[in-house]
Amino acid sequence: MAARVGINGLGRMGRLLLRAAWQAPEFDFVHVNEPGCTAEVAAHLLEFDSLHGRWGQDPSATDDAIHVDERALSYTRHDTPEAVPWADHGIDIVFECSGAFRTPESLAPYFAQGVKKVIVSAPVKDGALNVVVGINDHHRMAELGQAIAQGLK
Repeated sequence: MAARVGINGLGRMGRLLLRAAWQAPEFDFVHVNEPGCTAEVAAHLLEFDSLHGRWGQDPSATDDAIHVDERALSYTRHDTPEAVPWADHGIDIVFECSGAFRTPESLAPYFAQGVKKVIVSAPVKDGALNVVVGINDHHRMAELGQAIAQGLK
């Protein structure tokens, strides 16, 4: 069974994550929160990237969703994680790509809504598993995989 996934922050990191993992069978992307733009702008930015080129998918948007491959990802524009209805969407994993929430205290609202794992695209201080590709990934990736697998059981 695929993990239900949400993304907080659809900037450079969030868009690259979604594009790279869109067809991964382990993930079922269901919700995106991006306070900085509308769903229509987000769909356009997903399709066209000045560095990575055009995405092979054809995203479109309505007021409250991004549509890709006949699937709809609900879309909100909240400023804080506690305002996003993660629980309403049954989210298992949130990819925190906003760069704004990087402490255990600021990540706590995700867990309060039942999210099992939060993977942050920036370094987190105080007790979090930090994996940096090219630096410690060869030591930490197995640990990260085990942590994700345990959280989904």
